Amino acid sequence: FSAAHRLRDYNGKCERLHGHNYKVHVVCRAKDISKQGMVIDFIELKKATSEVLERLDHRFLNDVSPFDQIEPSAENLAKYLFDEIAANLEDKSNLLHNVSVWESDTSRATYIRDES
Repeated sequence: FSAAHRLRDYNGKCERLHGHNYKVHVVCRAKDISKQGMVIDFIELKKATSEVLERLDHRFLNDVSPFDQIEPSAENLAKYLFDEIAANLEDKSNLLHNVSVWESDTSRATYIRDES
């Protein structure tokens, strides 16, 4: 998805309005696979992910909840996407393992389910 943001509590060029062509990587995992040979149906996972990304695509993230209150950093985006995708997956949310958000080809943040 593509979006603009600015980091409010940052001292540097990222405090100025700028944009990214974000890439999102979602990982599901399980100890066993289903009789259909799947961990999760990719159609279901793509639908759960797309519904969240639509809220962010071509937006100024600082105006979108919860980023109107918290920094729209890649780290916060990864956690937000994890939580929202998990909610969309409902009874299969336990399969969601991590979500990575790439701001560029070399900059990525990953949020991983707490397994403690």
